[in-house]
Amino acid sequence: MNKAEVLAWLEKRGTRRVTEGMARYGIQTKLRVFGVAMGTLLLLRKQLGQDHALAGALWTSGCYEARLLAALVDDPQRVTRRQMNAWAASFEN
Repeated sequence: MNKAEVLAWLEKRGTRRVTEGMARYGIQTKLRVFGVAMGTLLLLRKQLGQDHALAGALWTSGCYEARLLAALVDDPQRVTRRQMNAWAASFEN
């Protein structure tokens, strides 16, 4: 899957109930939120496997779940200190 396909997948599976429940877990974000449950994200992660390029593209999407998925699918062997510092500087919660 590419970035556009992943974003479409997330949008299709998002729910208002999940979005409204995020505050219960201390999740507050200025990013776009689809409302996809963590269990659903983990299923997609298994399907995608490790993909460093896709992780980078998802991180730049401006969507909360896409960024979370980026951290799950990135290849730890290819993550640089610079990349991780940049990602960590934009954490919101």
